[in-house]
Amino acid sequence: LVDDDIIRLLEGQEEDEDPILTRCAAVYGGMALLCSNRKAPGHVDHSYAGKLTASLSASSSDFSDAVAHKQAMLDLWRPTRGFEFVYDDNIVRGRWSKNLWNLPFNGISVAMNGITVDKIVNDPGLRQLAYTVIDETIAVANKDLEIRGYPPEDYLGETEKEAMMALSDAMGPYKTSTMLDLNNRNPMEVQYVFRKAVDRANQLNIPVPSLNVLVTQIEALQRFHGLF
Repeated sequence: LVDDDIIRLLEGQEEDEDPILTRCAAVYGGMALLCSNRKAPGHVDHSYAGKLTASLSASSSDFSDAVAHKQAMLDLWRPTRGFEFVYDDNIVRGRWSKNLWNLPFNGISVAMNGITVDKIVNDPGLRQLAYTVIDETIAVANKDLEIRGYPPEDYLGETEKEAMMALSDAMGPYKTSTMLDLNNRNPMEVQYVFRKAVDRANQLNIPVPSLNVLVTQIEALQRFHGLF
């Protein structure tokens, strides 16, 4: 790695950027909200939706050139076709926005022992549970943004909540990534996808009873099947 390298970390869930990478010019985090499943090496089925959000995570500079960071990402992804690309100036908000989908829909699909998204949105009880988990996630997200010094206009709310439900309503029988791991008995990324959000809620003293139950069930399934 050299000083003018740019590192992009693109994940479907929250990850930690390695601090050693900040020796480079910039480290960007990417949040992928794409209905895609890997069928085989080099074969990805992109069945619906398409939004990739990128944000600056760390930089070797003093962060003063925010416009240049944004333009670098826009230039990189402009040639891409098939999904929307969005640059978010606030990586914390971007990560929590992705969690508004990951935690309820990935979570319920696994806790129910492997069901598709259409079954969640079309069942009245599970749909309400998804709404409840979204509400809990928003509460944690906004408290996290608050203590990090972000202004109220950066907070998440009803607009993001309904956008996630509308997106899910149109997905059809999508199989979430962690559900596929469970069904195929592959290691599940429980710590990063689920547990970290609950731990953060506990640190901030924000109650998340429904999310906590979901994560407890998912962790039990992980233990039962040895999916580490």
